[in-house]
Amino acid sequence: MLILCMDIGKTKTLAITLDQNGKIYGKFTTGPSGMWLKEEMVIKNVKEAIDGCLSISNFKLEDVDLISISWADLDTPKDWENAWKVIEKIGVEKNKVLIEHDAVAAYYAVTWGEPGAAVIAGTGSIAFGVNSRGQSMRSSGWGWLIGDEGSAYWIAVRALNAVSRAHDGRGKETLLSQMIIEHFNVEKELDILHKIYKELDGDPTEISKLAKIVDKAAYLGDEVAKSILEEAGRELASAILCIVKRLYMENERIVVGGLGGVFKSNIVKESFMNTIRESIPNAIVREPLIGDKAILGPIIIAYRRLGLKISEENINLILNKLGE
Repeated sequence: MLILCMDIGKTKTLAITLDQNGKIYGKFTTGPSGMWLKEEMVIKNVKEAIDGCLSISNFKLEDVDLISISWADLDTPKDWENAWKVIEKIGVEKNKVLIEHDAVAAYYAVTWGEPGAAVIAGTGSIAFGVNSRGQSMRSSGWGWLIGDEGSAYWIAVRALNAVSRAHDGRGKETLLSQMIIEHFNVEKELDILHKIYKELDGDPTEISKLAKIVDKAAYLGDEVAKSILEEAGRELASAILCIVKRLYMENERIVVGGLGGVFKSNIVKESFMNTIRESIPNAIVREPLIGDKAILGPIIIAYRRLGLKISEENINLILNKLGE
């Protein structure tokens, strides 16, 4: 049995092929395909990911039994409608495709289907959880203009704000000022305005790249950068804590955790995990999943749909392979 799984986000589109035993045959990555992006870009990158993965794996589309997709930005009925239109336009049979919101897939990646909650922290952020009674809830994920607290974009905007405050004398001096000036290859702080508003046109994906600079500044001892990252960790934990509270899971055995590139920052990770442990001491807090490991979500969803059992041993083998 051949399964093609996809993790579609605002930063990249990942596709892998594997069988019912967890053996991975191929992996291929293209550009972003979140549903808030332009349709032509989404179609191009989704098709390229599928075709590329099948080519590397030496399979054809007709060999695939199920395509399981974790897809970012499926927030409204219109988004779901557009997602299925993309599938139709790239020539894939709908009855072979299983689509799920990336927050739901994140929940499965972290909890393996047990009661609990997970938060994604990439370009954006969103959390999702399910209790033992089957009740579910999402939190955050309101987009970069409204929320996405703790995300790479949120961190980047706070860094830019810190630079502006330091320049004006309204805030503390910070290494971020010179580091961001060098990143954008400009001469002074006010030149950043042209880069952000004119050249990048406020592109959240490009602006989010500044999050890595914040982590580097914090590593070099910058207190402003460290404070931003610590707050990001607390915000990501907050997205989970409100789910735990509103679904009445505080005193239940639950599994919680996170996934996404923001957790590459040890400061964010430690702040997140410490906040969770202090607030819900009985929770099993799993290490955040980083990089390609997020695709574990659509893998587990596919296995459940096909009635296949997946053991902890198989999960660890898949995660180890994805980490190579």
